[in-house]
Amino acid sequence: MMTENKKNQELKIRKIKRDIERSCDNAKKYFWLFVVFFVAGLIVRNVMHDFFSAGIDSWKTDPELNNSIYMWNVLMYAIPYTLYALAAGFLVTFFSVPNVRINIRKYRDIPAEMSYAPGEQIKGGQE
Repeated sequence: MMTENKKNQELKIRKIKRDIERSCDNAKKYFWLFVVFFVAGLIVRNVMHDFFSAGIDSWKTDPELNNSIYMWNVLMYAIPYTLYALAAGFLVTFFSVPNVRINIRKYRDIPAEMSYAPGEQIKGGQE
């Protein structure tokens, strides 16, 4: 019986290690997604600002293009900030994923009928 318990413990330990490694691999993916979206935001911002600066003179001379100026000005800030927000979300996920999974693993095996207050369980056992 002791060897069975030992094997079960070894299997549990291997499973927990595998889950932690998988969680860390997922966290690395989130970090690289953060990098991709942040760099994309920087590139889009610079390209749109350059395009706006190059076209502003011709847009100002033609009154029909005034709406294009306003729309481009809004998009010039909205699109990069959207990419930055996505990047920030992936960065937060990068930092929280391993911790959340490890904490869930710790408390998964608690039986449902176990009381949350340790003192109540002791009192019930002594009566």
